[in-house]
Amino acid sequence: MLKVHLKSLFSQSVFYGLGLILNRSIGILLLPLYTAFFTSNQLGAYALIYSLWLFINVIYLLGMETSFLKFFIDAKSDEDKSEVYCNTLLTVSVTSIFFSIIIFLSAESIASLINFENFSEGIYLVNLLAIVLFCDALYRFPLLLLRAEQKAKIYFRLNIITIILNLFFNFYFIAVLDKGVESILISYLISSFFTFIISLYVTRNFLKPSVSIKVIKKLLQFGNKFIYIGLLIILIDQSDKFFLKYFFDESTTGIYSAISRLAAAMGILMATFKFTWTPYFLNLEKTEENKNAISDIFTYFIFSGMFLCLIFSFFIPVIVSFKFGNFSFINENYWIGLPILHILILAFLFSGIFTFLNVAPFFSDKTYLLLIITFIGFVLNISLNYFLIPLFDM
Repeated sequence: MLKVHLKSLFSQSVFYGLGLILNRSIGILLLPLYTAFFTSNQLGAYALIYSLWLFINVIYLLGMETSFLKFFIDAKSDEDKSEVYCNTLLTVSVTSIFFSIIIFLSAESIASLINFENFSEGIYLVNLLAIVLFCDALYRFPLLLLRAEQKAKIYFRLNIITIILNLFFNFYFIAVLDKGVESILISYLISSFFTFIISLYVTRNFLKPSVSIKVIKKLLQFGNKFIYIGLLIILIDQSDKFFLKYFFDESTTGIYSAISRLAAAMGILMATFKFTWTPYFLNLEKTEENKNAISDIFTYFIFSGMFLCLIFSFFIPVIVSFKFGNFSFINENYWIGLPILHILILAFLFSGIFTFLNVAPFFSDKTYLLLIITFIGFVLNISLNYFLIPLFDM
């Protein structure tokens, strides 16, 4: 029976993984372009905007990703699934428009709060972010439906479209038009918008006009706690960049951000597993042998994760610092950050373990425990950042 579960999980992971790996790898693949055309100060400014993006995006999503998956999978009929899907899109659309207007109108105040070294550029980036956040929030749910339906091949094809468009526009805006870091946001906006339109067409069978206050209330009530969990996780993941900016400068933040993108090779694999694992274990809950299957899969996960940590920690610094003539994967001005790489890689492994163990609170209907655990992690993270960064820099 274990072989059946491993085969099923692996076959889905291949397509989800390829799509997600290629999508998330854009930041790594484009590092040579970014470090060649942008200064560490410019990358530092983008890193701060990106961190803000991830943080605010949790509020935009309202915890609806988790509640959508649960209620869509639990739905008894296609009509019920359509009702969940349409009311999710409606709720996120309305609230996202409202949030984006607020951010757009508050761009100057937000840029002032972050204290960008180039203030006018900071305002422009915040304005762009308001538009990106709206599109990003909506574009996720048709893809989430494909995950819930376990249609990994279609999900993979849509990701390929996004990746090709994103890569093309990044190269076009940066290398050809010689635009600034706003190119990264604009490229993402264009690619995600096109993917959203195509994915709406792909999921059109579930697009049946429906407004149900009861369903919206149910989705929000279940997802409510995941807003706080999501915010705390993002603060744990991204607050370090703001501490670096506060204690040092945007250049240090830019170098740290570049090395974080290299460590994201491990993070991508963990995210790939998470994408497959969440809908998989929600479906697995209905089977009798779920405890044994989860236990055995966890064993394989731990050993694979430890092995990958060693491989990435050893080979990534060698690869990125190898010079072919005057060319290296990242500009040598960023090499100063390489000693922290193995720490970040290990952090991604622990993040993956946390994701795996989420299965227990879900099955026992004690998801409030995730909020308590994440809050403790957040307090530790903020305290250690505050005391250790002035002493040890990155």
